[in-house]
Amino acid sequence: MRPRVTAIVVAHNAAKPLGRTLDALGAQTWRPHRTVLVDIKSRDNTAEVIAEFEPDLAIQVDERASFGEALAAAVAKLREVEEEDKTRSQEFGSAGEPPNDWLWILGADNVPDPDALEELLDTTERNPSLEVTGPKVVRADDPALLVEYGESVAPNGESVRLHEDALDQGQFEHLSDVLGVAAAGMLVRRDTWERLGGFDLGLSAVDDALDFCVRTWLSNGRVILSPGARVESMAELAVGTSRIGRHTRALTRYRIERTAVLHRDLVWANRFEFFFLWLMLIPTAFGRGIMHLLRKQPGRILPDFRAALTVFFGRTRLGAARRQFRATAKHPIGSLDQLLISPTEWRKMRANRRDEYRAIMQQGRDRYNFITGGGGWVFLFAVLATLVLLFPLIRSATIAGGALLPLSGSVGELWANTGYGLRDAGGGVGVADPFAFILALLGTFTFWHPSLAIVLVWFAAIPLSAVGAWYLMARITIRPWLRALGAIAWMASPMLFAALTEGRLGAVLVHIALPWMFYAGFAASRSWASAATAALLAVLVTASSPMLLPALAIIWFVSVLIAGRGWVRQIFIPIPTIAMFLPLMVSQWNRGRPLAVFADPGLPYAYDPTTGWQTALMFPSQSLGGWPQFLGGFGLDVDVPLAIGVVLAPLALFAVYGLFTRGWRVSAVGICIAALGVLTAALGAGTALTTLAGETIFLWVGPAQSLAYLGIIGAAIAGAAFLGPLRVPAVILGLMALVLLIVPIAPSFLAGTAKVEASDGRTLPALVDAQGQAASQLGTLVITPLEQNEMHVHLERGSGLKLNEFSTLATTSLAPSDTTEKLAEISVGFLSQGATNPTAQLHELGIAYVLVSPSESGGAALEERLITALSTNEALEAAGDTGTYGMLFQVINAAEQPTDPELAQRLDFSNLQNELGRLMLIVQAVILIFVVLLALPTGGLEARVRTRAARGARPWERLDEGPATDYDPLNDDTVRLYAEATGDHIDAAPQGGRRG
Repeated sequence: MRPRVTAIVVAHNAAKPLGRTLDALGAQTWRPHRTVLVDIKSRDNTAEVIAEFEPDLAIQVDERASFGEALAAAVAKLREVEEEDKTRSQEFGSAGEPPNDWLWILGADNVPDPDALEELLDTTERNPSLEVTGPKVVRADDPALLVEYGESVAPNGESVRLHEDALDQGQFEHLSDVLGVAAAGMLVRRDTWERLGGFDLGLSAVDDALDFCVRTWLSNGRVILSPGARVESMAELAVGTSRIGRHTRALTRYRIERTAVLHRDLVWANRFEFFFLWLMLIPTAFGRGIMHLLRKQPGRILPDFRAALTVFFGRTRLGAARRQFRATAKHPIGSLDQLLISPTEWRKMRANRRDEYRAIMQQGRDRYNFITGGGGWVFLFAVLATLVLLFPLIRSATIAGGALLPLSGSVGELWANTGYGLRDAGGGVGVADPFAFILALLGTFTFWHPSLAIVLVWFAAIPLSAVGAWYLMARITIRPWLRALGAIAWMASPMLFAALTEGRLGAVLVHIALPWMFYAGFAASRSWASAATAALLAVLVTASSPMLLPALAIIWFVSVLIAGRGWVRQIFIPIPTIAMFLPLMVSQWNRGRPLAVFADPGLPYAYDPTTGWQTALMFPSQSLGGWPQFLGGFGLDVDVPLAIGVVLAPLALFAVYGLFTRGWRVSAVGICIAALGVLTAALGAGTALTTLAGETIFLWVGPAQSLAYLGIIGAAIAGAAFLGPLRVPAVILGLMALVLLIVPIAPSFLAGTAKVEASDGRTLPALVDAQGQAASQLGTLVITPLEQNEMHVHLERGSGLKLNEFSTLATTSLAPSDTTEKLAEISVGFLSQGATNPTAQLHELGIAYVLVSPSESGGAALEERLITALSTNEALEAAGDTGTYGMLFQVINAAEQPTDPELAQRLDFSNLQNELGRLMLIVQAVILIFVVLLALPTGGLEARVRTRAARGARPWERLDEGPATDYDPLNDDTVRLYAEATGDHIDAAPQGGRRG
């Protein structure tokens, strides 16, 4: 009997590829008897192309119709036409047998070879039980490469294209029975199509043909491949339908694929499995969300939930699909196990894919090799320099001095100062500085002795700064010596040593973190892990120095504009910082001091900042790193600012020269960042948000200068890479001259001139410290004479003030609190001529000791007068001279906590008692945990390859490698070369892979 074939071609906005397909139909050696063209309401001239071809039947369906719906409309129209024509010929079937009628399904981009239909029909003649057959689907741009040749299902339930991206060399000619074939070029018996109801309309874009083939097998049909038939496909560039096509975003495609998997699993499941799988849809989505987070694919979380909800609420017509499946199935789904991909085959396929990934990662792998790239020598030099320069601190467990104080003695106390809680010894309650989280994390690392963490930061500051700068320079140049010089210049920067000697912990952390933050930021638009890492480092930098918030916000905004399609990852970077700072911003705004959010956290410590243009000299204070005294010791009368400017001049010249080379992008960006840093430093030097003992405290400008210095070093390296023959001596002399800037200040610890020194961890006399550790509310009134008629009064509780107990809400407050006013009245009362007995007031505030600190200025007479008055006061008794701490007096019959119940209750307030405070902590913790999980390097080899493929070659990464070249994607040569290098056999044409 002679078969009849009806070709059905579906098109949507595909006028150009459709023309080639229709031409190929007309050139078939076995012409289809009828041709039906379905237009999914195209907006281009597809309808004109169809009309010009003059098909036997042309129909148009709704724009949102799926491929399966378009085919269903075509078959329904065929049936309608045939019912009108009652004289349908029986020549296509013998008496008592169904007509030998076939449907040939094609998409607009499926161009068949001239003998494709004839080869398909030959397969049907050789296999009488055959009901569905499919051709080889090859790439339109490279017909020797298979798009797919058969379909199956992996052990995890995902559909798999067999022999995807494989080179067709006739090695698959022996294959026949498969679980499914692609819709492109599928030849299906018409009565089978009508009996099974066509494609499942719940599978609107993915796995519709696979599901139909499974139902064909279960209804006693057979699905076979036709190796002689070939149909071209545009693969990922296929026009598709409005549901899915070449313009479909990757996450939308993933949602469609995931929806198809869930729908298929539920349709194919028995009653018990269906109920269990249906109940587990939402919980499984939560689990997969965590998995996506760990795999650095957070964008898939919402599509996964949307897919689960779509299937859960029956939006895929799940009930109708299950009824249709049960009505036609004559065998259980388990009867097809031999056609599924076995676990062993699946492991082999994944192993082949991993081999390909390793071949990709081999390319350019030496670029960031720290040891062979000179980084090891830089690190060794930094470690030796640290051991020499910080030798007096080597055996210290605690350091203090300048702006540095020890941390609280337990991890619990550190974390108690985060969130919303007690902010000062007077009972003030409010939100914590983000810096409190940094201190809590640092102390947790050395939980047995939290203050040891600060010592480790001091010793790690120079090496970590050097390593971070080396990796950042590696983004710019491949020349090891240029990277090394850039790293040495950064670790020997004046602002780092100034911060180390003055105890500026926040500035030290900023200097360490800045190069790492920019290193991660370079890849943030292409990698979620890098974006998350940059976000965490941004929290560290801004929490340690809030004055950098505006500058970093500008840099971030520009990065979003130039990120291209990676703007979503760039948008994500400031979210953790906003979550950490928003409560403080709101609090300062409500207090009428919105700018106070930029105040330096920690202990306020006065200094004289460099101002105006001198901030560009990279020294934070007017002492200029001790250069005036250093040169004066040799009897040299030199204009120090001018001399420093001369030393910095080569750096600026290299940066400017870079603007006229191929590295102009990096030089321009570096110069802009440097200008932004200098501007921030100049503004900060004139901004005072804090006062201490009547003295104005200006913002510490070191972090802003670090930002400027990093920018100018990067710009200089980009320019130095193109200096030509004089490059080596010029750069060595120019950059190494920068090391001279720290000559006077570097040996401060050895000379004993540094403010920071080893400490026993106490901030109050031993007697008070011992009692305060047992009674946390025990108060000590500290009076410090300043001038003849001035004194500074403050209250410390427990074992004394620790660095983590300071809050900018307290240090930036303009009006004194009620407790402060009471302390002032008591202190002044001690000096009154009449005998006063403030015992009741002292008990009310919980004050057990009064300490008169030594005066550092002209308050000696006032100090002597205070000690005399306190010695004769009947409320106090002398506890002795404590040396450097001053004269200590003990309150008679002192209480270990305030007798004022309201004050005692406020002092007992924890950061978990307030509902708003708990919510704030939960939100901040969830966001930080989310970002940490996203930043952890758990994505595996596939994630790294995906990042590399997305990154490609950026101009700044190949500045001195000759002309920039594009990233070389995986091909047979790279796989072969990798195989030869490792001695392993790798199949360059993998036997399968995930759909999409």
